[in-house]
Amino acid sequence: MTVDHNYFLIGLLYGYFPFIWLGIFYVMTGCLLINYVINNLCMKKCIRIFVVILGVIFFVACGNKVESVYQDETCIEWEDFESQELTGREIAFDEPVMQPNQLVVMDTLLITINRKTEKLLHLFNLNTKKKIGEQMTMGEGPNEMISPSFILGQDSVRLYDMVTSAVCTYGVGEFVSAPSLVPSRRYKLSEADFFSELVLLKDKLVGVSYRPDAPCYMFNAAGQKIGAIGNYPEGPEAYTDLERVDAYRAIPASNGNDRFAVCHFFTDLIDIYSDSGKLVKRLYGPEHFFTRFTEFNDGVQIGSRPNPDYYRDAFYSPVGVGDELWVLYNGKFVNKPGYNLLAKDILVFSWEGVPLRHYILNDGVSRIAVNPEKRKIYGISSDPEYHIVEYSY
Repeated sequence: MTVDHNYFLIGLLYGYFPFIWLGIFYVMTGCLLINYVINNLCMKKCIRIFVVILGVIFFVACGNKVESVYQDETCIEWEDFESQELTGREIAFDEPVMQPNQLVVMDTLLITINRKTEKLLHLFNLNTKKKIGEQMTMGEGPNEMISPSFILGQDSVRLYDMVTSAVCTYGVGEFVSAPSLVPSRRYKLSEADFFSELVLLKDKLVGVSYRPDAPCYMFNAAGQKIGAIGNYPEGPEAYTDLERVDAYRAIPASNGNDRFAVCHFFTDLIDIYSDSGKLVKRLYGPEHFFTRFTEFNDGVQIGSRPNPDYYRDAFYSPVGVGDELWVLYNGKFVNKPGYNLLAKDILVFSWEGVPLRHYILNDGVSRIAVNPEKRKIYGISSDPEYHIVEYSY
């Protein structure tokens, strides 16, 4: 995570200089000892003493690592993953995909969400490459939504409207055959203005709270809040409540059963929790940055702004794929020329937080869906125009 100039200066003066002088001391001491043993002892003893000296230097150096940024963090690096380059192909559907912002794949059915079209949901057959329908108009009626997002499940399709807080369940076949979608079940969350995407944990729902008391809320099958989950990361900066909520904005994913992950937008940090709310692993990396937010009050509104010099994108579009967590990683500076949301890196972890694979894409995407049975990745790209790209892995 990136920090302000003062933090870098303090780290330089009090972090790196002592290590430099310590290194010089080790080298000089080692040279003197080596010179002594060469002149006074036999070669066999020289080798033994030299090995001992190297071991001591290595041990002391490893014991003087730079302080952790986050409490309970586990640092990860690019080298922790097995890397593989993937080459994608654009799927040439018979009709334009318009400007989708989310997608889900169920066998041969691809469903996208478009918020700038008359119908919000567009359906495509992946085998025939044909558009097979559109569903749901925008509105606040019982069969409408304003800002839908998918809640991934096994045997049904769930949608959550982040504006009205309504959760709706549909049969998969209804999307194709029904002239108009009618939910088999509809209820509202007890928390109004809950602007997070939601994930399933058995019969419960979890979302990012965007509230200062806890990073996540859990809801029961009736939509009632049953708990606040987790603690916000304790980083190197002291934040106000408003700054903390903005700095640690995130998006969730789950395995549908007993694990869920909170993947942060502005720091390369992933928190994995159990279904009881216990922190399983806090992963920090692969580039170790954060974006500093500062609260403001201009007399009209109160808010917080990111430091433009360190404003970077981290993770988005996480998905649970069986026993694995997949997530897009961007890492770009938002204010640099040529910035866009298209990410070319997918990181894969176990639900215990073990780094597994790093897929490098030739065509950047902003959202992904994965079909593990067919070993396919589907992504939304907007370069040069919106299209769906397919990868085999």
